[in-house]
Amino acid sequence: MTQHIPQNPLQDPELESYRSFLLARSDRFKAEMERINGLYGSLRSYANLHTTLGVHEAKDASGKPVWRLREYMPNASAVWLTTDKLNFQRHARYQYQRDNDGFFELTLPHDALQHGTYMELRVQADGATGNGTQGRALRRVPAFACWVEQDQTMPGQWCARLWQPEETFRFKHRMPRVEPFPRIYEAHVGMAQPALHHSADSVGSYVGFTRHILPLIRERGYTVVQLMGILEHPLYRSFGYQVSSYFAPSSRYGTPDEFKALVDAAHGLGLAVVLDIPHGHACPNTEQGLAQYDGSSYFFTNQFNQWGTPSFDFSQEMARRFLLSNCRYWIEEFRVDGFRFDAVGNILYRDHGKDDDFIHVSHCFYDNVGLPRTNENGELYLCMANTLIHQLYPSALSIAEEFSGMPGLTCQPEDGGLGFDYRFAMGIPDYWAKCIEEPRDMGSLWYEMTNYRPYDRTISYVECHDQCINGEDAMIWRLLGNRMYSHMSVFTDNWHVSRGLAFYRLMRFITLATADAGYLNFMGNEFGHPEWLDAEAYAHRQWHLADAPELKYGLLAAWDKAQMLDLVRIHLESFCQKPVFRFIHEEKRLLAFERGQLLFVFNFHELEAQKALTFAVTPGKYVEIMSSDEKRFGGHGNLDVDGQITEHFTTPLPDRPEGDIRLYLPPLVGLALVRKK
Repeated sequence: MTQHIPQNPLQDPELESYRSFLLARSDRFKAEMERINGLYGSLRSYANLHTTLGVHEAKDASGKPVWRLREYMPNASAVWLTTDKLNFQRHARYQYQRDNDGFFELTLPHDALQHGTYMELRVQADGATGNGTQGRALRRVPAFACWVEQDQTMPGQWCARLWQPEETFRFKHRMPRVEPFPRIYEAHVGMAQPALHHSADSVGSYVGFTRHILPLIRERGYTVVQLMGILEHPLYRSFGYQVSSYFAPSSRYGTPDEFKALVDAAHGLGLAVVLDIPHGHACPNTEQGLAQYDGSSYFFTNQFNQWGTPSFDFSQEMARRFLLSNCRYWIEEFRVDGFRFDAVGNILYRDHGKDDDFIHVSHCFYDNVGLPRTNENGELYLCMANTLIHQLYPSALSIAEEFSGMPGLTCQPEDGGLGFDYRFAMGIPDYWAKCIEEPRDMGSLWYEMTNYRPYDRTISYVECHDQCINGEDAMIWRLLGNRMYSHMSVFTDNWHVSRGLAFYRLMRFITLATADAGYLNFMGNEFGHPEWLDAEAYAHRQWHLADAPELKYGLLAAWDKAQMLDLVRIHLESFCQKPVFRFIHEEKRLLAFERGQLLFVFNFHELEAQKALTFAVTPGKYVEIMSSDEKRFGGHGNLDVDGQITEHFTTPLPDRPEGDIRLYLPPLVGLALVRKK
C-alpha cells in the first residue's frame, strides 16, 4: 500500500490534536480577506498607508502644485512640521490640522519644501501619562520618511530629508525569475567593505557593493542575495535589527537611488534581492523611531521583548496596515524580490517563545501551563503579508526565520499554513556547533540534516550571520582557532589545520547535499573568513584572502564555487528531489544517500579509509564527479576525480531491485557520483 504523504498540516495525522488551531487560523484569514475586499476592494488598496501618509505632491483646488503632509497620531493634541529653513522652530503656518480619527494634515505651497529639505516633527502629547511627556513638544522623525540622515556633528541626532530629485530613477532590468533550490548569499552592505579599504569609522556603500560584491556573488554561483541592515537604524551595532525608519534605506551606505541601482544591477546579473525585514520588533529610541511616536505606546504592546525592544501589537489594525504597506513599498518602489522575515517566533507567540526549546510540537500551541500560546493576530498578519507579497509579485521569495518548528509555515493560509515560501533550518548550525565540540553519532547527523516535514520547504545552512557577529566564532574558527593566522599557507602542512579544513568541507558538503529546498551562506564563509563580524573593529571582509594563491582560503572558495556551479547548477533537477537514505555505519562513521540521479557518500572517520565500501543503491553505472579530497579544494588528493573519469557498475542482488556498488573512500572525505543511463 502506498503511504499517503500529507501536503499540508490539515492532512497531517500527527497534528490531529491541533487541527482546531489550524482551522481557526484559516478561518480568521478568510474572514479578514472578505472584510478587506468588501471595504477596500483589494489587499493592495488596504496596504496603502505610505501613499496617504507622509509627504506627497498634490494639487490644490485651483490646480496649483502643493505639498500634502499627513500623520497618524491618535494620542497627540498638536503636531508641527519644522525644517532647517525654519531653524527647526515651530511656526503656526506649519501646524497640522487634526480630525476626529487621529489623523493630522498640513498643506504647504510647493516652494516651501525642496529636494533635500531637512524635516522633523514637533508633537504635543498632553494626554500622555506616565512617560514624562506632558506639556512639552516631542521631537520625532516622520514615520514615512524615505530618506533619513544622521547628524555628522551630533551623531545622536537623526533627521528626515525630502527625497524628490529632479530625475526619477529608471530601472533597466526586469526582476529575475528565481529558479528552484535558491542558493542564497547573505550579506551586509556596510560590513562588506574590503578590509584593504577599511578605516576605523568607514562603512561600505551601495556603490561599492554594486561594483565589487555583486559580481563576486554571481561568479561564485549564488542566485539570491539576502541583505541585512537596509532599513534605517540608528544603532549600527544592531546589524539592522532595531529599525527606526521602515521606509528609508539606510543613508550610511548612500542614497535611495543608489540602493535602487544596486537592486537593478543585481537583476541585470540574474540575482534576486531579498531584504531582511524585522517586522516583529522595532528600535526602542523615541526621537528616531516609532516608539512612543505620539506619546503613547503607538503601534506596540506595553511589554518589551527578550531583546529589550518594543514588539508590534498585531491586534491593532493600523499596526498591521503599517507593516503591510511597508511590504508593498519595498516591492513597488525598490523592486526587491522578497523578504526574509526576522524573528517570526516573536510574532507567532504571545510570550515570544522565550525560554522554550520547542522539543515537542505541542509547544507550538500550548505554553508550559497548558494554555494556548499563539498570537492569533500575529498569525493573521503573517498570512496577510505573505498573501500581499505574492499578489504584488507572484515570483517573490518569502522566507521565515523561525526557531520553534511551527507546522505549515510554508503552506497556504487556506490549508492551515502561514504562506511563506521557505523556512530556515535553524537547528542545523546549532547541531554543527555541538559536533565540533564532541563528535555525534551518524544517525543523529542524518536525522538533523533531513528533519523537515514533507510540506514545509526548508533552507539549510552551516552558519548565518548569527554565528559570526559580536565576537561569536564562525565554524572555521571553532575548528582551527589561532592556527588560521599561522598555518594557512599552501606551502605548510599541519594536522590540526588539515583535519579542520577537511571537516569544514564535509560540513558544508553534506548540508548542501541534504538541503530540502535551498541553501544559504553568509558572506566570506565560503572561503573560511578568519574573523567574526563586528560593527566597529571588524566591520569589513578580507576578500583578498580568497585571491591569494599562496593561501588555502582560495581553495575553500573553489570548493564552494564547484558545489554551487558544477554540482547544483548542472544537477538542479536532482536537487529538486528528496534525499533517499541508502547506508549508515556508526563505528566506521559512514553515511550514503541518493538524490535524483546523484549518489552521495561520506566518511566522517578521521583515520580509517574504506578500501572496498559496499552497499546497495539504484542499479546502473555511476561516475565520480566531485570529491572533497581533491587538491584543487585543499584536499590531499587521495580521492582526486578532477580531470579523470572513474566509473562504477552495480552488481545485481538476488530478489532485490537494488544493486551493490563498491567504492574507495579516504578518511574525512565526501564523494558525489552521478548515475548514467
